[in-house]
Amino acid sequence: MMTFMRVALISGLMAAPLGAMAQDRVVPSISVSGEGIVTAPADMAVVTVGVMHEGKTTGEVLDAVSMATTGILAVLEAAAIPQGDIQTGRVSLIPRYGRTVLGAPDYTQIEGYTASTTLSVTTHDLTTLGGLLSDVVAGGANTVNGVSFGIDDDSALMDEARAKAVEDARHRAEVYAQAAGVNLGGVLTLSENSYGGYAPVVMEALTARSFDSSAPKMDVPLAAGDITVSAQVSIVYGIATE
Repeated sequence: MMTFMRVALISGLMAAPLGAMAQDRVVPSISVSGEGIVTAPADMAVVTVGVMHEGKTTGEVLDAVSMATTGILAVLEAAAIPQGDIQTGRVSLIPRYGRTVLGAPDYTQIEGYTASTTLSVTTHDLTTLGGLLSDVVAGGANTVNGVSFGIDDDSALMDEARAKAVEDARHRAEVYAQAAGVNLGGVLTLSENSYGGYAPVVMEALTARSFDSSAPKMDVPLAAGDITVSAQVSIVYGIATE
């Protein structure tokens, strides 16, 4: 029994370094990244419009903002914008303080109040967006806080970008393999980087003259342009031994 245990122990000690060497063996490989980019015309937009009024009392400014917001909602309803595509954003009521002789805010003296609210509106008809902006300003909005163009459903474009990213990675790996004088093997690992997707095209904010109630006489000119959709992948290829 003792002899058997000694043989087993010696065999285990001899096998351990061999197993460790096998685990530490580096598999020859080529690691590359690839990017796929596709473009498509924008088919939707999100516009954020707002109302801001100043006055002496809270009731005065809140009523003014409420009346203007009601007018904006009526314009959107007439334009057949679904209620689910209209969302109230910021609502605020803040005091306007006086100033000390040194020009610092005097928090003991309230001179009036400023009330404001914003509405985010999603539209899928870009041909009428310029007219819609003019109409909401005529309806009561005195700020337009920017227009963001995008794509309603980018899933097919993302798949196309992913396929192009893999093709790009494969091409790079083949170039490296040829330059190194080796044969490219199969894919060992493939991972998609998380920063893919598309960035909407954002226009600068437009601001009407403070409390100017005159209605625009023409539609706001807008250019939606194309949306860029991108995908990035990281792939490790093996090096063929034959």
